[in-house]
Amino acid sequence: MKPKTFFIIAFTVLMAGIVGCDLDQLNPNAPTDEEVLTSADGIKALAIGLQAQYGETINETVEASNLITRQYVTMPASVLGLRELETGGADVQGFNGTVNNLWSSEYRVIKTAEDLINNVDKVTLEAGTRSGILALAKLMKAMALGELIEAFVSIPIGVTNAQTPIFVDRTTVLTNVIALLEEARNGITTTPPSADFNSNILGIGFNLPNTINAMLARYALIAGDYQKALTAANAVDLNVTSKLFYNSSTSRNPIYLLTVQIVYYKPVESFRLNAEAGDGRVAFWVQEGTPNERSFHGTPVDDFVQYRQDNSPYFVYLPGEITLIKAEAYARQNDLTNALVELNKVRMKTTDAAGLGAGLSAKTAVDLPTQQAILDEIYIQRGYELFVTGLRWGDTRRFGKPGAETDPATRSRTRNWLPYPDAERLSNPNTPADPAL
Repeated sequence: MKPKTFFIIAFTVLMAGIVGCDLDQLNPNAPTDEEVLTSADGIKALAIGLQAQYGETINETVEASNLITRQYVTMPASVLGLRELETGGADVQGFNGTVNNLWSSEYRVIKTAEDLINNVDKVTLEAGTRSGILALAKLMKAMALGELIEAFVSIPIGVTNAQTPIFVDRTTVLTNVIALLEEARNGITTTPPSADFNSNILGIGFNLPNTINAMLARYALIAGDYQKALTAANAVDLNVTSKLFYNSSTSRNPIYLLTVQIVYYKPVESFRLNAEAGDGRVAFWVQEGTPNERSFHGTPVDDFVQYRQDNSPYFVYLPGEITLIKAEAYARQNDLTNALVELNKVRMKTTDAAGLGAGLSAKTAVDLPTQQAILDEIYIQRGYELFVTGLRWGDTRRFGKPGAETDPATRSRTRNWLPYPDAERLSNPNTPADPAL
């Protein structure tokens, strides 16, 4: 039977024992490592559970990025750790809850992905089921590493074979991310996923080949490999989306829980007020809030529109991101003509496969006569197209916006990088010194 969400009740007991480095410690009644990793049913269940694990991480990346870039502000109900991200600087320490949660949740994904990569060949599976599971595991590991390296200066790239893994630099991580994505893409090109994988393992609404190419485009762009980013972006079918689905009982959208139910934070009112007149994306993301409502620190706020239900699906990437990747890749290679064409596709579209459209007029070469002018416009468009995606923090660095060390009134972010979690520092002597900001 096709699983209707990533959080499958039938696998609850099985998955309870496979979220830590020692698979046997958490639940004495759960299957052992050997039982899970050396049976076909165990490997399949682990692949389903991997998607569930990733689905639980999405809010950590989004809240860190949007609080640090001042797109979110904390409300009176919020906890101290979130307020520390909003104020930034030395207020954010290794014991911060979001810092620790982001780290631990992403490495749970990485650990499960590595278990699949290292053990899928130990069981008997249909060739297309094996290739699908292996591609999914490599994709999920790449996504988790990519999100971590946008938050920390350096990170370990593997956790299975070392209790105290070494940290590697940003270039090494991005090279590894791109290699994983290319291996995933090539694997399912050579051996397409089976009907068993597509129907019984892959979550409904999750488009594996599109997501692999979208992530390859995203991280090749971040790494500065613009031609590779263009090639991957051109391989993404913009007429379909890729989603994480939740239900209202065993799983709930984590963005909904913290933004609507608990109301830890809200979007800043200035996001709406500073938009270009007639920009249809504003209403996709936010709506005017209660008159005179303010954040904990006194900032005027609005209300969220997206993800307002506990079963709201989450877009793994948005079609507009892919088009803006093309625009930026062309612009950074100084192909301003093609950059403007792609930029205007985003400005002028009235809707897309995600239901998101700006409906703005085109810009001309007279409006944007230089490379810098086009890049500045791309940065603005990324802000409105990709509001609740967790990408803004990295954008502020890539586009050279004022860092955390600059004037608080004009800085684009309250931290340049996160400190390392205390939990990691206490257990791993290889943990580097924290960045100043």
